[in-house]
Amino acid sequence: MKRFHIMTKGRFALLRSRKADIVDSQAVTPPAAVECPALVGALQSILQGGLPANDLIPALRGCIAEEQARILRIHRNGGTGQTVARSIATLTDAVVTSLFHATETACDPGIKRRGNGCALVALGGYGRREMNPASDVDLMFVYPRKADAYLNTILHPILSTLWDVGFVVGHCCRSIDDCIRMARADLTSCSSMIEARYLAGDPAIYQTFSAKFGRSVLSKRADTIVAQKLQELQERHYRYGASIYVQEPHLKEGTGGLRDLHAALCIARITRQVSTPSELAQRGLLGQNESERLESALDFMLRLRNELHYLYRGKHDVLSLSIQGQVAANLGFLDTARSYGVEQFMQRYYLAAKDISQLSAQVISRCTQGRSQVEKVMRKLKARDIGDDLTEIDRSIYASPKNRGLFQDDPVRLLKVFWYAQQMGYTLSQEIQDCIRVEIHLIDERVRRSSRALGFFLAILRESQGVAATLRNMHELGVLGAYIPEFAKLTRLVQFDFYHRYTVDEHTFLAIETLEHLDEVSRFYGEEFRSLASDAKRLELLRLALLLHDIGKGEGADHAPKSASLVEAILNRMGIPRSDADTVIFLVARHLEMSYIAQRLDLDDEAIVIDFAKKVETLDRLKMLYLLTFADIKAVGPGVWTEWKGTLLWELYIKTHTVLIRGIPEGEDDLARAERTKSQLTQELSPEFGVEAVKRYVQEAPTRYLLTTPLHKVASHMRVIARVQRGEEAASQWTAFPLAGYSEFTVCAYGRHGRFAQVVGTLTANGMNILSAQIFTMASGMVIRHFRVDNGSGAAINDPTVWDRVVADLHDVLTDKVAVHDLIKGRRKEGLVRPIQKGAEFPLKVEFDNLVSHAYTILDIRTRDRLGLLYLITSTLSQLGVDIRSAKITTEAEQVVDVFYVTNKDGSKLIDEGRRARIGTELERVLTEGFN
Repeated sequence: MKRFHIMTKGRFALLRSRKADIVDSQAVTPPAAVECPALVGALQSILQGGLPANDLIPALRGCIAEEQARILRIHRNGGTGQTVARSIATLTDAVVTSLFHATETACDPGIKRRGNGCALVALGGYGRREMNPASDVDLMFVYPRKADAYLNTILHPILSTLWDVGFVVGHCCRSIDDCIRMARADLTSCSSMIEARYLAGDPAIYQTFSAKFGRSVLSKRADTIVAQKLQELQERHYRYGASIYVQEPHLKEGTGGLRDLHAALCIARITRQVSTPSELAQRGLLGQNESERLESALDFMLRLRNELHYLYRGKHDVLSLSIQGQVAANLGFLDTARSYGVEQFMQRYYLAAKDISQLSAQVISRCTQGRSQVEKVMRKLKARDIGDDLTEIDRSIYASPKNRGLFQDDPVRLLKVFWYAQQMGYTLSQEIQDCIRVEIHLIDERVRRSSRALGFFLAILRESQGVAATLRNMHELGVLGAYIPEFAKLTRLVQFDFYHRYTVDEHTFLAIETLEHLDEVSRFYGEEFRSLASDAKRLELLRLALLLHDIGKGEGADHAPKSASLVEAILNRMGIPRSDADTVIFLVARHLEMSYIAQRLDLDDEAIVIDFAKKVETLDRLKMLYLLTFADIKAVGPGVWTEWKGTLLWELYIKTHTVLIRGIPEGEDDLARAERTKSQLTQELSPEFGVEAVKRYVQEAPTRYLLTTPLHKVASHMRVIARVQRGEEAASQWTAFPLAGYSEFTVCAYGRHGRFAQVVGTLTANGMNILSAQIFTMASGMVIRHFRVDNGSGAAINDPTVWDRVVADLHDVLTDKVAVHDLIKGRRKEGLVRPIQKGAEFPLKVEFDNLVSHAYTILDIRTRDRLGLLYLITSTLSQLGVDIRSAKITTEAEQVVDVFYVTNKDGSKLIDEGRRARIGTELERVLTEGFN
């Protein structure tokens, strides 16, 4: 500001003394002067009031802050998004134009007389007068030919003052010819200049720029610019996610965001000379109802963006999950008996995003279709009849001009038209889409019970490709919800947690899409999935089950049984044969069971596998449930499906497959099976270890160990234990399994209180991600601790130097040379557990189950994933006198699900309710406070 005041202090004095003589004959009324004369007057009073340099900027800031506070009050009192956006633009206009005129007035008359003048122009969102609280102020100084002393004199005081008073300014200075060259070379610059708006300066210069830009750029390069905008739109959707229904949408750049409308308006300006959204209806690009929907959606988006900017006190356009509840409350979406306010809010967001996406696409389609009579005639000549009063033009389906009432004649055509598009690889024209929306009411109960309608619907599901895209298109146009009204309740239904990344309906389509793209799965058991999918006899039943598997979520919590009940009614209405219906109902009712058993129960417990096999009954059902479970998990969100989950799921599949092939056993006493195993081990291992050594070993081993440990691992354990018997404090070994994505680490040592936590802490200190753990205690006091670990990114750890360091650290910890707590803090300082912040949305749950296992209490812990978590849990349990027999660790997005099989120190289950409550309370306290 000092630069501004030094350059202009004499000029301001001259301004005050000359008064009326300083008015330029070519001056024009600033835009803000009409809408907000009091503000303009206040700003001019400050600029012309003779304030010292040190007081000028604070005075301007104060005046601007008062107006910003007034605009904020409008927003908080429920003002529309467009009202606030225009008010911010008006404030910006007032400041910018007042500065320009004050600076120009203070300019030396000789410099001004010799100069060529300039025009000050608003670009981009500022040009549209669409300004949110933290929007940039994009300015362009346009001059006729060359930059001169006049331009340099006014440029720097204006910019430096704007920066000093708090605006974020993007600016450029260009001659008219430079503008044209830049617009031809750079799409972003061209787009911003399409939205140019005159602010101040010489209007003749602006008019010359505008006319030349129209002639040389918009007229001559219209087709090129439109093609570039469409390519840009496609690339942006790919970059930010092609779905509207993501959990944390980007309000500006995402699909259905403000950029979609900006692109449509840009194309409409070029092709139809549309200046504002309200003109779209006037030019026939939207109907009146469509125009009102777009206006409502735009207003909601702008109001939401205003709220985010106010909350973050700066530019922030991602609607993060952690802030959605507060935003919802601030915008007036309150909890009711039937739904949370945040769910209502997100449904309103998705509706607005869908309207912006669809209506913008309609505008673009109508702008880019042939407009001249010759083009229209040529298009009609290219039409090809495809049946059912439908025609194809340029690979798009249209209604035949001879019969615009084709859907009224046969409402089943509302489904059949999608079958045509899928079979032929055509798109539905905007014309036919509009017609479908109008006639959707024709899908009534008679159509829902029609065998013809069912035939076309199953035919769509039966195709190898394009199923998800077709169903998604049917959903967007309302056909799917009309045919299956229960599915309509899933529309934009939010799953408000950190696990699911999409709305229920979008998750469903992504799950179906996952099965269509199995050829793209190169890792994580992709070959197995492809093989099973190719063997599936009725793929349409699997897809129907996927389509309906979450349909009960529209009815509230505990959705699986509700889904099964709804599905039975739906299939009965459709007329699905009973045997097929039973298969679909089974898949829906059990769609959570396979992942639950694989990730949280002990797969070495044969009783669990046998019980699951009894429920499945047939190999065909097992295959379909396996594929459905994979698709369901994969569609939750990026990174949720991991190789470890694939390993667990495949293990359950193979074990269940084996039981079904061999026949479900009647049940043999575990002790009898253990005795048979002892005899087998003695016979197989005696040549290496000696008969007496093996007999002694198997007598000391617990029954569970004998029943669940393969022979080669028993031999390996005996070798490691022999090292301890020769004097080592603890002996260990590791094995990497790169194809499976994990490594195994076994530690053998005599039992001592807290040792399991020490091993866990040592692995944590070395950056290892623990996937599972098993503990076996021999009668001699020897304890075998077996871990599966990866590097945190789903890969095995096979570097010997890493394991050498683990072994060395473990020796130091077990011999009390270093405390494991200190080792973790020293090695992993940058990522240690921090306390859960108040208001964090990660739920912390500690639950006990004494029903699943007859020998152990199952402890289930859900909380936010972070480094050192497992050590905190195991060390706390050790201090509380709880023994861990096995553990499974599963990460779901940013949430971890840890399952422990535990007992009291005497081996008994945790029956005492008071003791379980005390353990739960202490775990919650420790996990909330974090790593200290």
